[in-house]
Amino acid sequence: MLKDLIKNKVVISILSCSIIITSTYIVKASGYEAGSNMDPVATKSYVDMKIDELAKNVNQVIEKINSGNKGNIEEDKPEAKPSNELEIVSIKAGQSIILKSGSQIILRGGNGSIIDSEFGGIVDLTQGVDLRSGYDAPANHLLMIPRSDGRGIHAKTDCIFMVTGEYEIK
Repeated sequence: MLKDLIKNKVVISILSCSIIITSTYIVKASGYEAGSNMDPVATKSYVDMKIDELAKNVNQVIEKINSGNKGNIEEDKPEAKPSNELEIVSIKAGQSIILKSGSQIILRGGNGSIIDSEFGGIVDLTQGVDLRSGYDAPANHLLMIPRSDGRGIHAKTDCIFMVTGEYEIK
C-alpha cells in the first residue's frame, strides 16, 4: 500500500510539473507579435493586411510614374502612340502591309509572301522559326516584327489580317 501511495505521488508530481511547463510556454508564446521571428505562423488577416499595404505602395508608385510622364510631354511634338488594339485589315492582291517594330500580325484569309530585310525575317511565334523572303505567310500563325526596317507581307490574293501595332499599306 505504501508503494502505491508513493507511486501515485510521483505520477501526480510529474503531471503537475508538465502542466505548469506547458502553461508557461503557451502564455509566453501568446505574447509575441504575429509574423515575428518568435511567432512565425501568420494568420490570414495578417497576410491580408500585408497584401493591402503592398497594393497601396504599388498604386502610389504607379501614380508617381504616370504623373511624372505627363510633365515630360512636349506640346509641339505629337506623340506617336503604338496601337495595342487588335485591328482587322483587308488589302488587295498586289499590295503590301509593312509593319513597325513590335507589331504582330495573323493572316486570316488569302495568300501572301514574306517581305524580309537584310537583318532577318519575320518571327513566327507559333512555330518558333524565322520566316524569310520566298516563304508563304502561314495562315493563323502569330507573326511578330522585330525591327522597323521594311518587313511585312506582300498579298498574292486579297488578304485579311488581324494586326496589333503600327503598320503601313503600300
